Amino acid sequence: MKVLKTNPGAKRLIESLRNMGYDCSTAIADLVDNSIAAQASEIHIDIILKQNSSPAAVVIADNGNGMDRDKLHEAMRFGAYQEYSAGDLGKYGLGLKTASLSQCRTLTVSSKAKSGKDTRPHRNYMRWDIDHVYETDDWDLLVLSDNELKPWEGEILNHKTADEHGTVVLWTNMQEALPMLSDEDAREREKFLAHLIDEVSNHLRMIFHRFMQGSVTGRHKLNIYVCGELLVPWDPFCRNEKTKELDIMNLPIISLQPDGSKIKDKVSISPFVLPREEEFSSATAWKDASGPKNWNQQQGFYFYRNNRMLQAGGWSRLRSVDEHTKLLRVAVDFSSELDRSFQINITKMRAKVPDEIREKVSSHVSTWAKIARTRYDKKLPGKSGVSTQKKSDAEAQAMEPVTALTMGPMIFMKNTSDRSFSVNEDKKSGKISLSIPDNHDMSAIFELKDNDKNGLKRLCLAALGLLEAVYEKQISASSIPMATIRKLYKNL
Repeated sequence: MKVLKTNPGAKRLIESLRNMGYDCSTAIADLVDNSIAAQASEIHIDIILKQNSSPAAVVIADNGNGMDRDKLHEAMRFGAYQEYSAGDLGKYGLGLKTASLSQCRTLTVSSKAKSGKDTRPHRNYMRWDIDHVYETDDWDLLVLSDNELKPWEGEILNHKTADEHGTVVLWTNMQEALPMLSDEDAREREKFLAHLIDEVSNHLRMIFHRFMQGSVTGRHKLNIYVCGELLVPWDPFCRNEKTKELDIMNLPIISLQPDGSKIKDKVSISPFVLPREEEFSSATAWKDASGPKNWNQQQGFYFYRNNRMLQAGGWSRLRSVDEHTKLLRVAVDFSSELDRSFQINITKMRAKVPDEIREKVSSHVSTWAKIARTRYDKKLPGKSGVSTQKKSDAEAQAMEPVTALTMGPMIFMKNTSDRSFSVNEDKKSGKISLSIPDNHDMSAIFELKDNDKNGLKRLCLAALGLLEAVYEKQISASSIPMATIRKLYKNL
């Protein structure tokens, strides 16, 4: 049997690989995967507008392990050879190249490995230039030296984040994917930059929130900066609020591999019913919880592969989006061993519920949706179908929000504009005013109805509030009107 070497045409194939469906946010996320795999604890992402002789650019710099010349060469290969373990975020050895070249025509990478015994590593530079590939129709990877870099390139590729060790990725010639970064109108450039920063930031703080929270076992807490601003992780399940976590499901699954072997693993499914708007600690928290796609589109499954979110929202064709179930969000966790079962694609931007567990998951989703709808509708416990929104006018009036309460010389005032707890004492009148932010635990005194049982709760909360004020040195212990408190206590 004869064998003919048939190398793919560089020009045609590389153009196909550039059109995998990335946008700027998802492309940057793919590069963050590489930084995490390199054990980086800090990643800086800078989006630079065209200025005079310097072109528009995107920079992703990390303080990971870095690479020597041979490893960088392999990393720049399309279909880089690498053995991926069950916990790795990579898959095909294409991400660095396909994600980057979807946004730019010139990809330059510099990397410096960690120092070893009797070694003094130096920084290496390599580049894919699409125009050069088109001209030669060959797979020519350019290897650069320091003196071949332009001054602005040298400054960027020697980013201080990767000074001791780490990797810097530079995108330039982005007129196709991001033309507005080079727009002739400076005002339009600035407007687009602000929009892009917001879009990228929201995507990254969602996709990598577990790594940024430091909740991934065996990994450093990850700090990601976008144009100098440290990102705050976005937890889609709002576990710092009054979210209800339902029972976790662990479903066994068998994944058939390309070689015919079978892998036994499990899928962990965690459903959450988020609070209604008025149950959130603040209006800002409610707005932030809506997510990049807003409430209705953020309901559904959140697929996590090795703790990295692949897909946010959507019901995988098990049900349709519904305003009344928008509080239901479900985390689906699986390892990369189950990639075939979840039909993970090259860009790692989507996943599907495997057929063998689909029916079981569907039945549970229906149950969870009913619970979410009950919370959304604010149904009264024990009175199926009765909603608080259908109360009489008299009841509605009685439930009007209370913003001030007087208990002897103490005046408690609800504060919706400030987030700090404060105490003010009027020595002339003997009155003590406490300003309670609506996200403070003590704000519950404004929600309690007037009856004997709740009167006791109010007094307990008030006492605890005063103790906190003393502890925080907002008021002296001698200022607390103990005689009045004793009198109130005796009258309960």
